Amino acid sequence: MKKFIVPLALFLCLSSCKYLHIDAFTGSTLVWESGSNNYFNQEKANDLKVPDEILISGEVPSEVSVKLKKIPWHSVTTREVVMSQDTAKFLGTFRYDGYALCDLLSSVKIDKKSKENFYPPVDLFVEVWNDKGEYAVFSWGELFYSANMYQIIIAKTVTRVIPGKSKQLWDLPEESKLVVGYDLFSERNISSPTKIVIKSLAGNFIINREPQKFYADTLMIKSGNQVLSKIKTLPAELPILTHKTVFYGHGMGYKGVQEFSGVDISKILKQSFSSDKKSLATSMLCVEAVDGYRASFSLSEIINRNDQQEPLLMYGKGGEKGRERFSLYAGCDMFADRAIKGLSCITIFK
Repeated sequence: MKKFIVPLALFLCLSSCKYLHIDAFTGSTLVWESGSNNYFNQEKANDLKVPDEILISGEVPSEVSVKLKKIPWHSVTTREVVMSQDTAKFLGTFRYDGYALCDLLSSVKIDKKSKENFYPPVDLFVEVWNDKGEYAVFSWGELFYSANMYQIIIAKTVTRVIPGKSKQLWDLPEESKLVVGYDLFSERNISSPTKIVIKSLAGNFIINREPQKFYADTLMIKSGNQVLSKIKTLPAELPILTHKTVFYGHGMGYKGVQEFSGVDISKILKQSFSSDKKSLATSMLCVEAVDGYRASFSLSEIINRNDQQEPLLMYGKGGEKGRERFSLYAGCDMFADRAIKGLSCITIFK
């Protein structure tokens, strides 16, 4: 009688892969005994009311509904805090399991409005809506260029992370919710999302791929068409930070081990842009260079992080073309596509 040998990779997938719709446990969902070394899995996960599908519209060839049961799922841990007047309201610490926005959006094709003169998707962003009229925005970069791309999910289950001494049991939500693992204030964690709208930054962008002067002497900070401030150099009161990284572009690949030095750009933008609940949930930034290259950033991913990965605003770098004056380094990204040279303007769109 012949033995049937299952390859190890297939066995592992059959035993844990949610994409195959197999009801099985993974390491992130096992419930461990009290006193174990795992602090995130000490009670059974609680199911949330999740829609069967999510509608995706906007800059796509046609609207499409994506069935959630066909999407694999991931785990995100979060300490949820929301703004409450002049203070913070702590909601609890949880592990959420659910469907990553990047997985949902990977199943659709993009039909960019600006594709004829600006093909890269770095200027795209998405709005995630629920049926109550609430929405939250995310840049394409924080979904697809991020070094930790599975931190934004639509939760299907929730588990409390219970304090070892106080044993406090936080109130559990009942509906599915949008969860962002690296947000400081959880203002983008809207309940019961049902729709995702894909958009691109709008503006009078002039493309000039070989400008005679690939830098701007002044960096403008704008709200719509209104100039809020003009920066001629880095603020002297802010410390210079240096990040050493393996620089890697989505298109051209490996660019060497490099160091980038600058100031935390959130410290500058917080002086110009409001950080109220609505702004953190719904405001987008356009970061633009003199040659017309631009990238979208959500306001939250720059000024509302809890992982200390805020982008650096740099000024000058050894005469390298495009870095004679202002440039940006996004250390939160896996790819170099939002490390913008020749930076000239940062505009907020509400």
